Amino acid sequence: MSALIGPVPDTWHRLLLGDACQVQAGPSGATFRPADRASHGVRMVTPKSIQDDRIVADGCVTIRPEAADRMKRYALREGDIVCTRVGNGRRHALAGPEHTGWLLGGACLFLRPHAAVLPRYLNHYLRQPMVQDWLAQRVTGAVVPTVTAGTLGDLPLALPPWETQHAIADLLDALDEKISAHHAIIRSTEELGRVLAPALLTGAVLPPDSL
Repeated sequence: MSALIGPVPDTWHRLLLGDACQVQAGPSGATFRPADRASHGVRMVTPKSIQDDRIVADGCVTIRPEAADRMKRYALREGDIVCTRVGNGRRHALAGPEHTGWLLGGACLFLRPHAAVLPRYLNHYLRQPMVQDWLAQRVTGAVVPTVTAGTLGDLPLALPPWETQHAIADLLDALDEKISAHHAIIRSTEELGRVLAPALLTGAVLPPDSL
């Protein structure tokens, strides 16, 4: 049986993303006003908050608790997948327990998987090049590229049985951890090179075997 990502087993379900999860766009300008911002309060996720497949506090907007109460429908839960919907490139990240209660920003949307869909599996599915290409071909807006909630809801999804979703997600999560570890080693090595190079090239520090 063929799917967007290629042939899949007959035991897998083919459905639209909108039938597998709630697709919720962020608040409009009429709902979230500049006066709602505050130096302390509830974090609101923006596209800048999605970095390296993670949701980080850096880039978040902070809003008043009273304003957050007014926008409870946009509050995140563990297992939600937050996606950028405005700008070039489609980034997304999985919300963890630490993000519970954070709010969805207007330039983002979240996917809240139904009970039969493992969030970690869906998160990996959305990364696939064929999926990203499908979304890129359906952006609207010449000046500011945008993906609507309706478009995302029409994304074809290949969904294996629950146990298979877990097995796939576990393996890909393990590979992600190894990739992150290697990237950390590369960054540390590059930093060491930047620090040592000036000292070595000016003779301030010499390699041990040259003394």
